[in-house]
Amino acid sequence: MTVSPTTYEVFDPATLEVVGTAPLHTAEDMERAVALAGTAAAAWAADRGARRSALRSIAAAVRTQSGRLGEILSREQGKVLREAVMEFQVAAGLFDYYADLEWDQTEQLPERDGRRLSVDYRPVGLVGAITPWNFPISLLAVKLAPALVAGCTVIAKPSPSTPLSTIALVELMNGFLPPHVLTSVTGRGVLSRALSTLPGVRKISFTGSTEVGTAIMAQAAPTVKRVTLELGGNDPAIVLPDADPAFTAAGIIGSAFRNAGQVCMAVKRVFVPRSLAGELTEALAAAAAGLVVGRGLDAGTSMGPMHNAAQRDLVASLVTQAVNDGGKLAFGGGTGTSLPGYFMEPTIISDAPHNTPLVCSEQFGSALPVSVYDDVEDVLAQLNAQEFGLGASVWTPDLDRAGELAARIEAGTVWINQHTQVELDAPFGGWKASGMGRERGHWGLSEYLQTRTVNAMAGTHAVAAAGASSAAQSS
Repeated sequence: MTVSPTTYEVFDPATLEVVGTAPLHTAEDMERAVALAGTAAAAWAADRGARRSALRSIAAAVRTQSGRLGEILSREQGKVLREAVMEFQVAAGLFDYYADLEWDQTEQLPERDGRRLSVDYRPVGLVGAITPWNFPISLLAVKLAPALVAGCTVIAKPSPSTPLSTIALVELMNGFLPPHVLTSVTGRGVLSRALSTLPGVRKISFTGSTEVGTAIMAQAAPTVKRVTLELGGNDPAIVLPDADPAFTAAGIIGSAFRNAGQVCMAVKRVFVPRSLAGELTEALAAAAAGLVVGRGLDAGTSMGPMHNAAQRDLVASLVTQAVNDGGKLAFGGGTGTSLPGYFMEPTIISDAPHNTPLVCSEQFGSALPVSVYDDVEDVLAQLNAQEFGLGASVWTPDLDRAGELAARIEAGTVWINQHTQVELDAPFGGWKASGMGRERGHWGLSEYLQTRTVNAMAGTHAVAAAGASSAAQSS
């Protein structure tokens, strides 16, 4: 694709230094990308074996180069280097999984009254994959792998602040793909709207905020695009009275402050029975104290910066409001480092009121409110009445009790004695305002397939010929 000559700078959120430049593409560039993808679509959709072979080769190359690629991601996003490298390894696993996944392109239905019925599964067409800044690679790969193996062409549109790792991945992949099967388009503003509105794009797969996701769905409606939306979450950890405080705290902290809390499915709030509140809060503070805040590339760092100033300032304001509303600062509250970037050390607010915004809205950062409850049924009713339903977790050694409670939580994933773990072959997605559609497993593949029914009845000549043949054989 001919790219716009204009570029923009990308900054390290830990040091505020420029780490590279990316093309500032325009709506016209997007139109050219859509047109070029059309030239590759038919041949790509026709050769399933080539698609599977390409994905396997891509997986091997990504694993080989994950160290180099991970450094690019760590620099532009801020996350710890080992977590950045892991994103590329997760991507490689997704490419291998979908390359090896068995599925029928045609399914035969039972014959009836002389009719033969088959159901074809065919690629939906050109896909626009729009991804956020918190996990630019794993959230892209979970779209690319099933879309490509299904036979779709793809235009990847990363967040403006984390384009470099996507550009690097797409360049690597294009060493194994035919021209124009996969394109990355980078920049600000108009690109997501162009993808959502251009008639040549048949599907949008979006991961990001609920606000932006609903806007994209509205933009896609006039051209009747298929849409998969993985949106915001405000995942609760529901701790039952018999939970072990040290074990529970370690699991919750490992989820809540991963990537500085910038994970859609991280623990965002903790509900603890009054009898256990003091002990659990102390255990949470002790676990948080073991995190080392710093630049993601530096040895020893276990939590990097928040990704931008606006997000850091929002979370800090929510912490202040929670304290003003009656919560207590149990741990943290500072930056945790002398570096100039967007840092906020892991911060825990105990006795947080249930209705303070730090608890009831998605704060998406390195702060964790702990709220006390007296009746877990009240907590369940409160959570099910709220807008989000991405994930939740229940913490107790009583698996029967945990399972009974999990079955009544309105969320796409419920964990027991863990949080944030996802599987290659299990569906992931949200209920309510947390999204629509599913990713991963065969559910993720089906999002990129279109069904067609072929209903065949023999014509009169065929019937006559069959009758004549039968008569000749009987004579």
